[in-house]
Amino acid sequence: MKKAEFKQPSALIISLIAFFAIASFGGYWTQSTNRSIVNQQQSLLSGVSRTQASVLERRLSSAFTSAQILAYEVEQNNGAGEWFPSYANKLIDSIGGIENLQLSPNGIISDIYPMEGNEAAIGLDILTTDRFKQEAMLSISNHRMFVIGPVALVQGGVAVISRAPIFLHKDTHRELFWGFASAVIYLDNLLETTQLKRLESEGYQYSLSRQHATSRKMIVLSSSLSPLTDIQASTDLILPVGTWSLKISKALDGQLKERSVTGYGFSLLVALLLSIALYAILVQPLKLRNLVKEKTAELEELAYKDPLTKLPNRRFLQDNLPKILSSNVKYRRISAFIYFDLDNFKRINDTIGHDVGDQVLMIVGERLNTLKNKSDLVARLGGDEFGIFLGNIHNEKEAEDYANRILQGIRAPAKLDNREYVLSTSLGIAMIPEHGQDLVTIMQNADMALYQAKLQGKNQFAFYTETMKISTHNLIKAEDDLTLALLRNEFEMYYQPQFDLRTNHVFGAEALIRWNHPEKGLIFPDSFIPLAESTGKIIELGYWIVESSIAYLAKRKQEGRVDLLLHINLASRQLSDPHFVEVVQRLLKEYDVPAHLIGFEITETSILEDIHLARGLLQTFKDMGICIAIDDFGTGYSSLSQLKNLPVNLLKIDRSFIMDLENDADDRKIVEAIIAMAHKLNIKVLAEGIETREQWKMLVSFQCDFGQGYYVSKAITVDEFNQAGPIVHNDI
Repeated sequence: MKKAEFKQPSALIISLIAFFAIASFGGYWTQSTNRSIVNQQQSLLSGVSRTQASVLERRLSSAFTSAQILAYEVEQNNGAGEWFPSYANKLIDSIGGIENLQLSPNGIISDIYPMEGNEAAIGLDILTTDRFKQEAMLSISNHRMFVIGPVALVQGGVAVISRAPIFLHKDTHRELFWGFASAVIYLDNLLETTQLKRLESEGYQYSLSRQHATSRKMIVLSSSLSPLTDIQASTDLILPVGTWSLKISKALDGQLKERSVTGYGFSLLVALLLSIALYAILVQPLKLRNLVKEKTAELEELAYKDPLTKLPNRRFLQDNLPKILSSNVKYRRISAFIYFDLDNFKRINDTIGHDVGDQVLMIVGERLNTLKNKSDLVARLGGDEFGIFLGNIHNEKEAEDYANRILQGIRAPAKLDNREYVLSTSLGIAMIPEHGQDLVTIMQNADMALYQAKLQGKNQFAFYTETMKISTHNLIKAEDDLTLALLRNEFEMYYQPQFDLRTNHVFGAEALIRWNHPEKGLIFPDSFIPLAESTGKIIELGYWIVESSIAYLAKRKQEGRVDLLLHINLASRQLSDPHFVEVVQRLLKEYDVPAHLIGFEITETSILEDIHLARGLLQTFKDMGICIAIDDFGTGYSSLSQLKNLPVNLLKIDRSFIMDLENDADDRKIVEAIIAMAHKLNIKVLAEGIETREQWKMLVSFQCDFGQGYYVSKAITVDEFNQAGPIVHNDI
C-alpha cells in the first residue's frame, strides 16, 4: 500500500511535466504554421505592392515632369505665354494622365489648359492662400519643384498638383522669380490606371502617402475604406518631387485566430490525453506503453511530414539521413542521392493557379512513392523540389535506370478537372560515397548536377562530375568577361534586312548584337544573352543596344539615306525595368529620331511572365508611335485569341514553320491560318527564315506582308548593310 501511495505523486509530477512539454511543442508548431502563413502573405503583398507602385510611378513621373517641361518653355520664351494653349495641348496628348496645365505669373493663376470647367481657379493666388503658401515659398527658396495634395480644387474635384518655380535669367545676377508652372492630376483618374480599387473589393487595404515638404509629416493621398492591417507590404515610388509610399495589406486576423484556436486546442487535447495515458501507465502495470509510442509517432509525423504531399520533409532528411549514410559507409554499401525539380513549374502556378500547382505536386508525390524501393527514401525539400535517396544499389547503372523510370513516370499526363497537363523534370545525381559522404556535400553536388541537366535542355538527368566545378568556375569567368565587355565596348550591332514581299523593297531591319571577344573572336547572342539575363546585366546591355540602334538611325539621317524601320529585341527583364520608357524617350529626343522609325520585338514567353505589366508597357510604346512586334510566334504558350488584348502592330512567324514550307502541308496550313487570323485583327505579318524563292512565292499567295531571311541576306555589319543593293530574283 505504501508503495502505491509513493508512486502516485511521482506519476502526477511526471505527467504534468509531460503535459507542459507536449503543449509547448504543440504551441510552437501552431505558431510556426501561423508564421509561415504570414510570410507567404507578406511575399504575395510585396509582389502586388511592387506591381501597383510601378504603374503609379510611371504615370506620376511623366505627369510631374510635364510641369518642369512647361517651366523650361516659359524660361526659354522669357516669360511670354502666347504659345501656352497649343503647347499645353501637345504636352497633355504626348504624356497622358494630366487633367490640366496652369501658368501662375507672380503666383496668381492666369492661364489654364483646358480652360473649360476650370474657370473658377483663375485668379487664385498661390503665394497668399494658406494651404499653398508655405510649400510655395519653400519651393522658391530651394528652386525645386514641389507637390501638394490631396487638394479639393475650387473648380471641383480632388487632385494632386505639382508646381515648378520659374526663374528668368536663371543662374545670373539678374535672376528673377516669374511664377509657377503646374500640372494637375485627379486622384480618381490616377487610381483608375491601377488595380487598387479592384484589390480593395477583394478584401485588400491600401494607402498611398507622401511626406510634407516642410513638416515632414506623412500625408495620405488615398486609402481604402478599411484601415491597413499589421500584415502589410510597402513600396517606395521614386518621383521627381521626392519619395512616395504605397502600402498594401490584407487582413488575416480571422484566419490566424481560427487556426490558433484549433492548433492550441488540439495541442492541449493531445497533451492532456498523452499525460493521462502516461499517468495511467505509471500508476498501473505499464499496460498502456504502446499507446504512448503511437501518440509520440503522431507528433513526430507532424514535425517530419510535408502536409501537402504527405512525404517526409527536409527536416526529416536532415535529422535521419546522416545516420543512414554513416551506416552505409560502415558496411561499404553504395547509394545515391537524386535532387530534382519540375521543369517550368512556375508557369503553371502563374498562369493556371496555385491550386492546380498544389494538385500537380500531390500527383508527383504519389508517383514517386510508387517508384521507390524499400530501402529508398523520397522527400519533398520545398516548392517543386524533391530528393530521393537510393539506399542500396550496386552501381551507377542502377541509379541511371531509376532516373529513367522517374523521367518516364513524371512525363505521363496528369489529369485534373477534365484537362491534361504534360510534365517533365530535370534530375541531378550524386553517387555515395564517390561524390561525398556528408549530407551537405552530397546535396550540393547533386544540385550542381541538376543545374547541368537544365543547361542541357531539361527533361533529363546528369551525374555529378568534377568538371562541373570547373564549369562553375568558367561561368564566373564568363560573367566577369561580360562585365568587362560592357566597359570596353566590345559589342557590335549587325542588321538583317526586312523586306516587303510584294514590292521587293527593303523597308527595315532587325538589330542583332554580336560580341567581339578578345580571345574567342565573334560570339553570337545565343551564347551570352542567357548569361546577361541570369546576372541582371541584360538591363545595361539592353540600354546599349537601344542607344546604338537609335544612333545608327540618326547617322543615316545625317548621311541623307532613306528612313528605315529598325526592330530591336527586348528581354523579359527589360519589361519590368521602371526606367526603360524614360530612357527610350530621352534617347529619341537626344538623337532627334522619330519614334515610328524603331520597333520592339518581344517573344510570347516574355509577355506571359507578367502579361498585365507587359500590356501596359507595350501600350505606352505604341502610343509613342513605336512598332510592337511579337517575335517567334507559334513557339510559345499564347494564342491568336490573346493578341486582341495586346497592343501589337506586327506578328513574326517563327522560322520553324517556314523552313519546310514547300514539303510540309501542315506547315502551310498553319502559316496560312496565322496570317488570316492576324489580318482579321488588323495586324501585319512577317515571316522569318525565308531561304528560297519558292517560299517567298507561297507566302505571297498566303497574303503575307513582309519577310526576313537568308534568301535576301544574313545579319551583316553596318557598312555591308549601307552598301547593299536592291533585291534581285533569279527567276525574274
